[in-house]
Amino acid sequence: MAASGYKLFVTGDVLTAAQVNDYLMLQTVMVFANSAARTSALSGVLAEGLVSYLKDTDVVEVYTGAAWVSLDDPNAIQNSIVDAKGDIITATADNTPARLAVGTNGQTLVADSTTATGLKWATASGGSGRILQVQQATYGTQSSTSSTTYSDTGLTVTITPTAATSTILVLFFLPIAKQANVNSKLNWKLLRASTTLSNTQVNYLRNDTASLFQSSISYSYYDSPATTSATTYKVQYATNSSGNGVEICTDNSQAIIQVLEIGA
Repeated sequence: MAASGYKLFVTGDVLTAAQVNDYLMLQTVMVFANSAARTSALSGVLAEGLVSYLKDTDVVEVYTGAAWVSLDDPNAIQNSIVDAKGDIITATADNTPARLAVGTNGQTLVADSTTATGLKWATASGGSGRILQVQQATYGTQSSTSSTTYSDTGLTVTITPTAATSTILVLFFLPIAKQANVNSKLNWKLLRASTTLSNTQVNYLRNDTASLFQSSISYSYYDSPATTSATTYKVQYATNSSGNGVEICTDNSQAIIQVLEIGA
């Protein structure tokens, strides 16, 4: 049934069943057609804590002793402010809530005064000097060259840095040999994509042209690629004397290359 509003009972009033159902049952939250009807009905009997419902706006309001205040405050944080699992509520200014969309797996929340909310999701740096990831590759196929033009050794590895400020420590081990009955030296170089990072020539400990002479290269290089894109490192080799062969991975011995991302 529709509530009649507010009734002030006085001594001697006869309380009917209809009044119980109407005023006593429904007066806890009073129902009015609009605020004007409420003002008329409650004139002279307003008291702090009264609660009313207005049909025209579908709003529940409470009287504070000075004014009617909506319980569905439009300035309150609304459910619609978040859109997805993991969203968080932050602020762009005083009394100005805002949504910060969830980040990606593994990211952490960090302060950033350049963003609207003063916060952002970022990949954890892991701290200065810490190893953030390690990638490794091996190669174990015997091959040779008699050309002074560099060719790939097969020793190659790719890493995707998590931060552009990271540095990459490159380590590699490469078994090498000078072929029998030739007088040659092996040239090698380390590349990041097509950029040469380091190159040198292996001077064998002896000039023995009668037999195969085996040795190895162990090398490390500290690189700053300044990127978060996939980055490939590889080793190439050549002979210093055209026609005189040099070998790698003799008898299919294994070469290895490792790249370690170091946090800035």
